[in-house]
Amino acid sequence: MDSLQGHLLIASPALLDPNFARTVVLIAVHGEDGALGLILNREMTVPLEQVWGQVSQTQCLREGNVRHGGPVGGTLMAVHDQRPMANLVVTEDLYVATELNAMELLAASDEGQANFYVGHSGWGPGQIETELADGSWLVLPATVEHVFNDLDALAFWKSAMIEVGRRQIRAVIPIKHVPENPRLN
Repeated sequence: MDSLQGHLLIASPALLDPNFARTVVLIAVHGEDGALGLILNREMTVPLEQVWGQVSQTQCLREGNVRHGGPVGGTLMAVHDQRPMANLVVTEDLYVATELNAMELLAASDEGQANFYVGHSGWGPGQIETELADGSWLVLPATVEHVFNDLDALAFWKSAMIEVGRRQIRAVIPIKHVPENPRLN
């Protein structure tokens, strides 16, 4: 299987695991050793400023809440669009900061976009491939617009599901325009 790095995993309606039900996960790393991702649509009620004081003594200009990246515990991470602060290159214009110095630079600036995550999602070798074969996930190439959208959790999941459906229809039926709601045809 090709690497899913830089793609979104959208939980299918059949995926009932409470850790991932109705989630959209950005796959940051995927290879023979497994995969690492961050759930994009699980915002917590904890302000970044509150968490930042436990991580660093540097200034934090970023506002907003920390997000829940997944059920695997770990250090703070940030998904962002600032290439110089990249510890992981996810796509041509999406990056992950895992090291404190990179996150300090991101937090101290209001340039670009950045979301901070506590925890992450992890899969062992072959696990993601098995879950895809079981129909647990749908796949979509990630964009900056997906990662930094203003939709609430459910609306983002629904929007991603609709986009996957449109891509599948276009792949099967060579039509120029897929209507917003194909059921209205």
